[in-house]
Amino acid sequence: MAQTTPKMVFTPLMAWVLAWLAGVSGLQFMSDLPHPLWIGGIGVLVIVAWFWRCPAWGLAFFIGWIWAAIFAWWSQPERIESLDVRATYQAQGVVTSLPGTGDQYSRFLFRVNQLQQDDQIWQGDWLLRVSWFRGPPVATGSAWQLPLRIKPARSYHNPGSWDYAGWLYHQGVRYTAYVRQGETHQLVQTEVCCALQRLRQHWRDAVLALDLVPDVAGVLLALTLGDRSGLSRDLKQAFAATGTSHLMAISGLHIGLAATLALLLVSAIWRRIPRLCARYPALLAGTWAGLCTAAGYAAISGFGLPAQRALVMALVFATALLQRRLIQPFAVLAVAAWGVTLVQPSAVLAAGFWLSFTAVAAIFALLPLLQGRPWWLQAILVQFGINLVLYPVLLLFGMPLSWLAPVINLLLVPLFGFVVVPLSLLGVLCLPWVPLAADLLIWLAPLLQWILDGLYWLADWSRWEAYLPHIGLRWVLLVAVILALVPIAWYWRLTSLVLFGLGHLPVANTPDWGEYRVTVLDVGQGLSVVVQTRNHVLVYDTGATFASGFNLADAVVHPFLREQGITQLNLLLLSHGDNDHAGAASQLLAKMPVQRVLAGEPERAEVAAEPCQAGQNWHWDGVTFQILHPAHPRPAVSNNASCVLSIRNAAGSTLLTGDIQASVERRLAPVLAESGPWSLVVAPHHGSRSSSSPALVQATRPQQVVYAVGALNHYGFPKPDVMARWQAVGAQNWRTDQSGALSWLFAETMQGPDVYRQAQQRYWHD
Repeated sequence: MAQTTPKMVFTPLMAWVLAWLAGVSGLQFMSDLPHPLWIGGIGVLVIVAWFWRCPAWGLAFFIGWIWAAIFAWWSQPERIESLDVRATYQAQGVVTSLPGTGDQYSRFLFRVNQLQQDDQIWQGDWLLRVSWFRGPPVATGSAWQLPLRIKPARSYHNPGSWDYAGWLYHQGVRYTAYVRQGETHQLVQTEVCCALQRLRQHWRDAVLALDLVPDVAGVLLALTLGDRSGLSRDLKQAFAATGTSHLMAISGLHIGLAATLALLLVSAIWRRIPRLCARYPALLAGTWAGLCTAAGYAAISGFGLPAQRALVMALVFATALLQRRLIQPFAVLAVAAWGVTLVQPSAVLAAGFWLSFTAVAAIFALLPLLQGRPWWLQAILVQFGINLVLYPVLLLFGMPLSWLAPVINLLLVPLFGFVVVPLSLLGVLCLPWVPLAADLLIWLAPLLQWILDGLYWLADWSRWEAYLPHIGLRWVLLVAVILALVPIAWYWRLTSLVLFGLGHLPVANTPDWGEYRVTVLDVGQGLSVVVQTRNHVLVYDTGATFASGFNLADAVVHPFLREQGITQLNLLLLSHGDNDHAGAASQLLAKMPVQRVLAGEPERAEVAAEPCQAGQNWHWDGVTFQILHPAHPRPAVSNNASCVLSIRNAAGSTLLTGDIQASVERRLAPVLAESGPWSLVVAPHHGSRSSSSPALVQATRPQQVVYAVGALNHYGFPKPDVMARWQAVGAQNWRTDQSGALSWLFAETMQGPDVYRQAQQRYWHD
């Protein structure tokens, strides 16, 4: 009798796991952790419902929610009581991670057991992410006493921005710190902890000692040790543009391929030794080898969260094989998903979790349908099928899309999985002890360089990005993908193609004719404002860039524009040349085309810009824009050279002021009073006392005023008396450090603001 391939059957187990995942996910969207009494009460109700024989899948939702809540309470990082963010603490602790180096910075996890400020001493167990500028070499496992400025980890709260604080929180880190200039004292060069991390640093030092191109060395470290600190910003952007970033993250792909390779290799050798086969089946021996390989690879990579997820998946699949039974693949996948979220409930927040399981599910679904076809055709169809299935996941997580990804991954996934990764692992692991390993890595370097050169070329060739539809259209695309994949009638599949096309129509969330939207972004201690009319987009300032290479264009402004479906700018207006306003201009221009650039200080701008001058005005889609300052010839520099922009329609007016100070405010007051009262004012100079003079406040008398400030900024902006001055004329105060991005729509009336942080608050946000 011919053996049949098991088909997918939706079992009660799969329904139970899906309900569990829904419950676990539901907890992650709460703004505060539920009180333990609530958790206990719901637990009692679940027990009662179980005795009443309620459906198991219904109970699974609440069981998943309860488990996620208990885990969140149990695993939350310890707080530092009465933390003073402006104080310097003497912190004693041990470096517990592989230090990331580059751009004169060293970054590492520092487990602190004692904090001291003046005569006060606190004992505890805190894990901090520390940055050290121009510090000495830091070794894993070394103990230090360091003068630290400590503050709660914080994310930029904007549509499209990465939740940095959440990423740290789920690694057990609640605070970040930097080493203050002053005396630093290394206590002991200890070797009593972190043996695995010290071994990983030994391997990294051996790789860096080789005569390799920096990009190649960075890729080798990322593939083997999970250390991505050696990847340059340009290289990361090339991976993102070509849809191959997953190749540099040790997760299910790498660990799964390594385990599969070990399984096949050991099984093939085992079959050729009759005595071994007589005692134990070759497949089971290969399974043990694959499981050991997966565990070893996860350990070498530092047991990061993606590696932990992959290891749990490998353990479940290995257990299924060792049972020697024909098991439904989708049931095994469901158990793996349950196992991952049992160990790590917050895994559901990671795009990698859904990408990994969705990709494996696609492989399970496609392979039975492709049996009997040539292997090369199966490989092509599976790769395109995986990319189609992953498409809605990428959209829902706001991740970059690349039309080149299916073709490139079709070539690079097997090349990396069966050639580059095994040879890299073999070379790096043997490098400190086997001289020939250096020759192997040097031999591999030209192949890697050839691959990287190709990715750079493809990234330059396809600088445009796939259109990212508005959030509403993403659900249309999700339905289209489901209809395309489900085995249904041909006319429904034709409908999926129509929906797929409709989902990509360039319909962004734009105002109607005569309306405009103002969004003040959260860029920390800086400024960036996006103004949208029906067919035009203006960006006023870009936020800062820093010595480490981090900049607010890449982190905030461009992700927000992508989230809104904006692919080009009509005008970039740089108020003046200070870093916190114009520092990231060049990075933004590298991301998308800009038709025109105006600047209050064009000579200080790092991009080609025309001078911004009073009297310039234009009309976009029924909305009037006018420059009110600086006059020509420009009488001032720096803050007082700021370009002041007025925006008006029938619904209201907005004033963007840059960093102008009291002298300019007094000169503008008569003009502003004639046009007042104003609807919205972005307070000049972040609410400092040198600005927001009584003359400006009385002239504008706005309904609402916004202070673009960084959380816990050392300037103390906005100043309380400044806020009181605006409030005295009836203005409602808003701060970006507390609210995140703020958005107003000027339609028939001024509507808003939409407060992003309020809508996206999570229990791990301080």
